[in-house]
Formats: sequence, structure tokens, C-alpha cells
Amino acid sequence: MIFKAWKSHLGLGELNCRTAHLLRLSLMTKLLFCVLVCQVCNQIELLSTDGRHVSLLRLARIIAECSCLVAAAILGLPPQQWLAHQLNAHVFYEKRPDRKNFYEMLAALNRA
Repeated sequence: MIFKAWKSHLGLGELNCRTAHLLRLSLMTKLLFCVLVCQVCNQIELLSTDGRHVSLLRLARIIAECSCLVAAAILGLPPQQWLAHQLNAHVFYEKRPDRKNFYEMLAALNRA
């Protein structure tokens, strides 16, 4: 049952296969996510006193949707600080002499 749940949820077709190292990293990240969800699921199940059982897939979806909050908590940062860092470090295009991004192409069209 757990294997079926992970097979449905992990999106193994989305693995980064450009290099062997990236494939390994992508797979290991997904497996670590599985371990995290299983551990949290077990703890919630142990704490549950009303006879309801935890859905592994629903819990995985919640944790995935809150991944930025989980990352901030692990790093000991307020969510606003984590988000500010992510935006500053990753939201902008890097300068590439071999191609233009959308906004560079749009500006070139507007100049023409």
C-alpha cells in the first residue's frame, strides 16, 4: 500500500536525468521526502485518539504544499526571511551571452 501511494505521488517521470549526479540527487531527495512523511504519519497516528487514521497521500500533499515553511523551520528562519532569501537568490535570470530571456526579447521588440 505504501509503495502504491509513493508510486502515485512521487512523479518519478520528473526526475532530473541530465547527469548521473543530478539523477542520484533528485532520487535521494524524493526518498528523503518519503522518510519524512512516513515519520510524521507514524507520529500523528500514535497521537490520534479518536480512531481516525492518517492518509499517507493527503499528508504528503500537505507537507509538499508547505515545503517552504518546513525549510524555514529546519533552517531556524522566519518564513519571511526564507522567502526573501529565495527571491533574492533565485528569482532573477542569470546573464547569458548565448540567449535572451523573455523580458530581453520583449524589450528588443519594443525598440524595433
